Amino acid sequence: MSSSGKHDDGKSKPYLDKIEASYQPLDFCFHPTRPNLLAAALVDGSVEIHDVQTPSHNNGSPEKVAAFSDDEDDEVDSLLSSLSLHTQRIPSSKSTISLQQQQDKTNNDNNNNNNDKHKTTEASCKSVAFSLDGTKLFSAGSAGDLIAIDAERACTFSMDSQWQKQVLWNIQPATEGQYNPITVIQPFQTNPHLFATGDDAGGVRLWDQRVCKSWSGGEGSSSSSTSYVNTPKKKHNQKTFQRAIPRPPGCVLSWKEQEDYISAIQVSQDEQTLIATSADCRLGVYDLRMNRDDTHTPNFRLSDDQEDELLSLQIMKHGKKVVCGTQEGVLSIFSWGTWGDCSDRFPGHPSSIDALLKIDEDTLLTGSSDGRIRVVQVQPDKLLGVIGDDHDGFPIEKLEFNSNRHLVGSLTHSNFIKLWDATILMGDDEDNDDDEGSDEGDDDDNSNAEHAKVPVQPAKKSIGTTKHDSDDDWDDMDHDDDDSDDKDDNDGDSDDDDSDSDKDDDDDEPVTINDKRKKRLKTENEQFFADL
Repeated sequence: MSSSGKHDDGKSKPYLDKIEASYQPLDFCFHPTRPNLLAAALVDGSVEIHDVQTPSHNNGSPEKVAAFSDDEDDEVDSLLSSLSLHTQRIPSSKSTISLQQQQDKTNNDNNNNNNDKHKTTEASCKSVAFSLDGTKLFSAGSAGDLIAIDAERACTFSMDSQWQKQVLWNIQPATEGQYNPITVIQPFQTNPHLFATGDDAGGVRLWDQRVCKSWSGGEGSSSSSTSYVNTPKKKHNQKTFQRAIPRPPGCVLSWKEQEDYISAIQVSQDEQTLIATSADCRLGVYDLRMNRDDTHTPNFRLSDDQEDELLSLQIMKHGKKVVCGTQEGVLSIFSWGTWGDCSDRFPGHPSSIDALLKIDEDTLLTGSSDGRIRVVQVQPDKLLGVIGDDHDGFPIEKLEFNSNRHLVGSLTHSNFIKLWDATILMGDDEDNDDDEGSDEGDDDDNSNAEHAKVPVQPAKKSIGTTKHDSDDDWDDMDHDDDDSDDKDDNDGDSDDDDSDSDKDDDDDEPVTINDKRKKRLKTENEQFFADL
């Protein structure tokens, strides 16, 4: 982990620290109860556990601070353990094919070029997630396998060759088809036993880890349970029919309704509905209460074609709205229960929105392919500011809070996972509590602690705050005429006198949390001069 402070050119870094992995990470996740632990899924097929403890978030512990050097050439190794979980060799051709399709392709290759069948590549680790209680760590490889390991043992410093003992179970394959990797692992937020997965071919599965066990099978293998999927229509007027495929142990529900890779999964608060976005431009809604084996009763709903790839997803407004990030840089907003088409669109991002992170019921962090992390308010739609843009122009693939919500991690196309100060997103009460804990024994006041936070870039004018900032043009109008009225009456004058200043209007309007957040963000001019 690189030490906090400055870039190599001497300029201040807008992020707190960055975790350097051995190879490029494709996914990462924080431990649900230990805020300093992070797991990374690497392109070489391994999983690494890192300690992300930083001087800014260790409650002033002198032992932790002493571990970090001010010398820019000195770096602290954050690596705790490295596990080579996915080491298979897989064909270098298109992976998401069925067994029969693979056999046909092999026959064709033998007839055309016998050398092609020997081309293989190393598997990679595509996704990783901790269980809700933090006792297990799930990882999925590009060969379609799903592995669970003992997280308690994995999160201790260990580089020995006995890591296989940490594997609790290994399911191969965990998806329909051959070499169809899992792209998303989403644990449930209240039930510690359940988690959902989405794969590269559009499949969605629900798992119960209590009955998961090691399994090696395929479409022709026997299994303790069976699921049914729709096959494509042979002709325009021919009905689809159901065919049975084996389910591995632990898979309690399975769907294959979407046609491209699953980009994100969210589960409703009551855990009765699962929402999935896909690159096939449709939103999938799955009812978890109905028995999937009852083939006569559909338990899913697909939205209309949105004509734009859906890349990210969050449930907002206390379950009333579903927000999707799209390839064209638009936030598509669906109303709960109305799944045919989106009810609102929030344009403005110059590039695709690949990652969404929920701050509260009204506010999101967006990660875009232009490398910027933005703070966005939903309905009323408003861009509040930018908290990070130091990604060298690479797209942001994932954003995630650590368990105490003091850090935000961001993933891009490099060997680094960057950590950003999330305390600037807190309300005043949470912020004050954090300052009291981290500044205990110091004589600095709250204003000095505020200035010590990571600087935040302003929003560009291309995004804009649109109509929400129109009242600012009227600042200080007739201010001298209304000074005496402001002292006597701050409640009713704005309705009776059109010449009242905007100061009276602002006093009458309640100050929201997002108003306070926006005040913490630097303006464009302030950031420009700060970078000089």
